[in-house]
Amino acid sequence: MEITQGNLEAVFTGLKATFNEAVQGTENEKINRLMEVVPSTSGAEQYPTATLLGDLEEVLDEVTITNIGTFVQSVPNRTFARIVQVKRNDIADDNIGVYRPGVRQLGRRAALYPLRLAAEVLPAGFADQWIDGTTIFSDSHEWVGGQGWSNRSDVALNATNFEAAVNALEGRLGPDTAPLGLEPDLLVCGLANKAAAEAILEVQYLEGGQSNRNYKKCELLVLSRFGAGEAWFVMDTDPVKPMILQDREGPEFTAKDSPEDDEAFYRERYAYKGRRRCAVAVLAPWLVQASNGE
Repeated sequence: MEITQGNLEAVFTGLKATFNEAVQGTENEKINRLMEVVPSTSGAEQYPTATLLGDLEEVLDEVTITNIGTFVQSVPNRTFARIVQVKRNDIADDNIGVYRPGVRQLGRRAALYPLRLAAEVLPAGFADQWIDGTTIFSDSHEWVGGQGWSNRSDVALNATNFEAAVNALEGRLGPDTAPLGLEPDLLVCGLANKAAAEAILEVQYLEGGQSNRNYKKCELLVLSRFGAGEAWFVMDTDPVKPMILQDREGPEFTAKDSPEDDEAFYRERYAYKGRRRCAVAVLAPWLVQASNGE
């Protein structure tokens, strides 16, 4: 193939199609199950977290006003990218096919990158600060007005501790001291706790033949990127999910492939970049009961 701008544009079009097909063909059930997808239009978004709390009240003299001033959470977007370089001679020799598997994998990873971020954000919640001044997962949270609450209990994942986490969520009180009415429906863990989680949720009968009262009580979602981490999380995800995926740009595929570029002239290579700009955050930690393991 002759190296012309037109032919280079054709190469880019073909690689971009491979990238986009991988993005569109990647199953995103785990992302949609775990996170609320929120479009973003700026470098950071401000969330009035207080609007997710509270219930309707009888109107007597006037309608209750939600004060969002003290419970606003800022989530900045982050940029993630990776570059694939294609040799000039491979274009000249019509050998582009050898790059398609790598570009396809780049598209798939761009589509699934929010799961990698979730596997970082959830464990980091034991150390990162939330808007009330304590860590995201803490045993000393305090609502405005003084009502205390805890969404952390560092214990091993077993049936007894799972039931305690479910009970903690079901009994959680809001700022008005009334029950929030939570119904836990999701257990999130890594590979280290996969067997224990399956024994709790997916075995219908226990040893001895008695029924397992935790059978199908929650759906199980395993994040392999937790690695050897023993953290686990019980969540209420209906109708509001505790986590958000804030999508600003991408996944997108771009090129730096002008024949006049220095990289093309001196190194005889053209560059193609997969990119995504987004953020993942825990927006409603009261919908989670978390444990960092024993």
